[in-house]
Amino acid sequence: MTDIFDLITEEYDSWYDSEKGKPLYESEMHCLESLVEDCLLPVLEIGVGTGRFAKWFPKAIGIDPALNALRYAQGRGVRVIQAKGDMLPFQNETFGTVFIVLTLCFVQAPLAVLSEAKRVLKREGSIVLGFIQKGSSWGALYEEKKKNGHPVYGRAQFYSFEDVEKLLQQFGLTISRVKSTLLQRPDGEPMVEKPIDGFVKAAGFLCIKVKKGF
Repeated sequence: MTDIFDLITEEYDSWYDSEKGKPLYESEMHCLESLVEDCLLPVLEIGVGTGRFAKWFPKAIGIDPALNALRYAQGRGVRVIQAKGDMLPFQNETFGTVFIVLTLCFVQAPLAVLSEAKRVLKREGSIVLGFIQKGSSWGALYEEKKKNGHPVYGRAQFYSFEDVEKLLQQFGLTISRVKSTLLQRPDGEPMVEKPIDGFVKAAGFLCIKVKKGF
């Protein structure tokens, strides 16, 4: 079965450079960067897509089922493997940092993906999740897209902070830090935001740093 991101790769990737998309992407990237100044290597991104996030981390490895998207990521210097997040082709405790950015909402088996992320994570490592927050104005925008049968978001499952926290607790994963961004509304003029430390309920995008529980 062809992955939807194989069919719309160019359209999806070009959004990041668009007048509307670029400030939002930069805001999300600033949020992610603020949690990983001291990230342990090597880095794996589950659902790497076209490599827009992983490219900033030297020698990062990205997995994704969408082969066309992986070609873009490879062109950005990311080492890529075609694979799914619920069946990672790596040994236990291989990675110092595992990114799951704008991916959890698209996977069919989120618990399996988190289980695999924990399995390949070193004991002292971190999982960093980035996601659009359900219940925010941005979450409402994408829920509306889903309702209207959008080719990408029609199959998405959006999560609140509390939803993600409950998923993590099932695997003994402990939240160590949270950053929030996209306090602006979707119908306004897009601008680059600095991340806010901690959980902000109105934030459209959250980054969560997670440690293994001992």
